[in-house]
Amino acid sequence: MKRGNEMRALWMLACVVAACGTVERKEPDHVGPDTPSAEASADEGGEVGTQKPGAPVKVEGRLATSSAVLTVDFEEAASDVTVEVWGVDGLVVTSAKEPVQNRQFGKDEKVSVEVSFTAPATRADLAVRVRGTFAGRVRERVQSFTVNAGAPSLTQPPGEVRTGPDGRPVRVMRQE
Repeated sequence: MKRGNEMRALWMLACVVAACGTVERKEPDHVGPDTPSAEASADEGGEVGTQKPGAPVKVEGRLATSSAVLTVDFEEAASDVTVEVWGVDGLVVTSAKEPVQNRQFGKDEKVSVEVSFTAPATRADLAVRVRGTFAGRVRERVQSFTVNAGAPSLTQPPGEVRTGPDGRPVRVMRQE
């Protein structure tokens, strides 16, 4: 009886080893034809990184005390484009929350959006979402711009900041 259990265990182990030996590495689903492969990234810079797929747009912002001018540069033609803005950490948008709605833009076309807001004395962010249909696929890009960058944050992250052995700051969390 014992010999039968040993044979069964060896047979199961052989099946597992055989199955593991035939597994091929699956490529990530989000890699597109214009996204560099992980191997190419590792060869060039020594680090492996993947690019998050998003809308093919560049968003630039010029911030003032209570307003911003956002420029969206379309790298591909797009339809059903919506630009949405909102505040984070106490920043309140006082202008239209969706300054661009259901518009169409061609490749290399730009649109400027003026946003007015009320910012707190602390550090806050103005967030922007560009969403549209690019080459038949709905894609979006979200980006934020910091207002009062030199001011302290409204919320302090948990833990205590100490200096690590390499001289860099390290956040030390308490055990719960």
